Order: sequence, then structure tokens, then C-alpha cells
Amino acid sequence: MGVEGLALLRHLYDGDDSAADDRLAEVRRLLDDPAVDGGEATTESDVRTGYDAWAEVYDEPGNLVIGIEEPVVWSLVEDLPPGPALDAACGTGRHARRLVELGHDVVGVDLSPGMLRAARDRVPKARFLEGDLRALPLGDAAVDLVVCGLALAHPPSLAEPVGEIGRVLRPGGHAVLSMLHPFQAHLGWHAPFSDASGARGFVREHAHTHADYLRAFRAAGLQVHDCVEPELTATDVEHKRRAFRHIPSATLAAYVDLPAVLVWDVVKAS
Repeated sequence: MGVEGLALLRHLYDGDDSAADDRLAEVRRLLDDPAVDGGEATTESDVRTGYDAWAEVYDEPGNLVIGIEEPVVWSLVEDLPPGPALDAACGTGRHARRLVELGHDVVGVDLSPGMLRAARDRVPKARFLEGDLRALPLGDAAVDLVVCGLALAHPPSLAEPVGEIGRVLRPGGHAVLSMLHPFQAHLGWHAPFSDASGARGFVREHAHTHADYLRAFRAAGLQVHDCVEPELTATDVEHKRRAFRHIPSATLAAYVDLPAVLVWDVVKAS
């Protein structure tokens, strides 16, 4: 129902009556469909618990947001000179592995022991430590590069994690930071997962605005070098959104061309 409503709102002024009639007809059909009455329990988890439960299956293909985010992050780091690098909230080490391939001396930090076990197996040439984004276990000005993939929207406040990224980064160093786009968080997207038993859960994504990020960057001595906002394509929606199987035209009308991910490239002031 939410997808139908979003499709109607997005085309309120540039759509036509025929398309609106189609949406309303689908709503009536869904209301009469007994299958719609069936719910699926989805439990909210804290970051450590959720990602520990997710660790065994996190690297399986099909994660829409990772598929959109990863090429953008890698394009922003590929021309930076090798040096000491931090993969903050490293998960299973997908960015750490790329940084090692590019010649960096990599340390990864994550709150989840399960994710760290997977990262150590996946990237033996990097070093991994358990730690919180809000209290990174590194000294001041310890690295030339920080990558933080799809994690900064989990804390309710940006001040502590962005402050820590600024603290461990050397003057002139880059931080490439990705997160679920706040527009999608406002629409109710979170970080969904299924554990090894198939039980569904999610880790909350907070809808920090661009102004929130800019304010946190200024306080941490970070200056914006670039900002990229890749959008959802029809292919993304067709293959990755469960609603497409039931209401394909409404799902395309609701999501195509919306920003999916927000990626910042910021530099520590000299």
C-alpha cells in the first residue's frame, strides 16, 4: 500500500488520470487479496546483535544497496596514494580487501565479532580490531584514508562517529563515507537481514540530513571534496524490490530515479 501511495504522490502533477486509476484499482485488488493479510515478523536489533546475526549470510549476492554503493566508493579511492588506511565499520571486509589490493596498509574496525571473523578470513593481509565508531581504537592522526561503508546512519547522532573519523585522519587525508540516502530512511528503509535460521530483522537507519552531515564535518575539521548520490534504476527495482513481483508498474513509478545512497568524499583540513 505504501508503494502505491508513493507512486501516486511522485506523479501527482506530471502523471495522468489513467495511471492514477490503475494505482487505485491495484489498491482495491490488494485489499481484496487474502495473501495481503499475512504478515512477516521483523524484529529490530541493535547494531552488534543484528550484524552478528547477519554475518554468516552477509556476503551472499542480492544486497541492493551494496551493489549501488560499492562502485562509487571504489571509484573515489582508486587514485589515492597508498598509505595507512582505516576501514571503519568494516563488516566482512569488502572495502578492506579492495584497499589492500590498491596497496594500502589496512586496519579494519567493527563492533560485531561475527563480522570480524569473516573479515579476517576474507582479508588475511589486513589487521582487524573490535571497536565502536564512536570510540575508534586508533591514535590521533593515525591514517591517511578512512573508508566507512553504510554505517554512519546507524548512530542516532553524527557528532561522535564523525568526530572520531576526523581525529584519526591525518591533515590532508581523505575520508570516503557512504550511507543509505536520508530520503530512503525517511521512507522507512532500514538495514534488513535474515539470520542463518531465516528469521528476519533490521538495524535502524537514521535519516540524518545533508545539513546534519555538513555540521558534523565542520566540527571535525573535515571539508567536502565531493558528494555523490547514485539513483535507483529500473533494473535495480525490477531485480531487488520484493514489491515488484506483485505490483510492478507501481514499484517502478515509486522508486526509479530516487537517490539510493549518499557518498561523501571529505578531506581533513591541513
